[in-house]
Amino acid sequence: MTQATDTLAAEARYRPVLENQSKSPTLRGIYEHVYGPDYPQDIDPFGFLTRSELRYIADRLELAPGGRLVDLGCGRGGPGMWLAREAGAELVGLDVAPEGVAEARSRVAEFGLEGRARFKAASCTDTGEADEVFDAAVSIDVLWMITDKVAAFREIARLLRPGGRLVFSTWQPEYLDYGWFLEAASLTEVNRLHVEGWRDRQAAIYEEILRRRDALSEELGDEAAAVLFDEATETPALLPTTQRIIMTATRTG
Repeated sequence: MTQATDTLAAEARYRPVLENQSKSPTLRGIYEHVYGPDYPQDIDPFGFLTRSELRYIADRLELAPGGRLVDLGCGRGGPGMWLAREAGAELVGLDVAPEGVAEARSRVAEFGLEGRARFKAASCTDTGEADEVFDAAVSIDVLWMITDKVAAFREIARLLRPGGRLVFSTWQPEYLDYGWFLEAASLTEVNRLHVEGWRDRQAAIYEEILRRRDALSEELGDEAAAVLFDEATETPALLPTTQRIIMTATRTG
């Protein structure tokens, strides 16, 4: 397979989860139990985003009313729509999974963003959007799985107006530094937050997912549940040598 095909395959493996996530009170309950009040249940995100992280991202974006935000790897759209609503901004959400895009479109009215949000299926390396049309970009827990990270960050830089901000959360293993990709894309790092306490929370989520196999399979379907079971089985061994970070960068040129 080509590198582009590999990238799409890696991202697309979550398609059945995005399609069926809303049908699983068990999955939502696992996150609510582990995160407590820091779980953003009104947003119902897919992944490990906390309410504290979301507020931090909103502050770092410095998005003004009327600004334009692009959410790369938007999934079901909740975090991006929350950010756009809080800032009074317009939103474009992009995701390689059509199932996530369809779910996001169905939730626009829930966030009061009729006429201010649109979603389409597109990859992070080839968005199809025009040059320099966004004031800010966000990507939550997605860029780690992109094979050609240099291409992804260059695409983000192309979309941003001069002075525009990028804020993204990701996992950084010991052998990799996301600063490399920012530099290659002529993006300037402003801040790097090392999230505290994330390993214990993520490990607890995985333990609960494996413990609740039967309920998750029944609610999500076998295909979607298998994706979660595989991740919950394989990922814990990687956690000790990985950092969860939120990075802020600007396009200066």
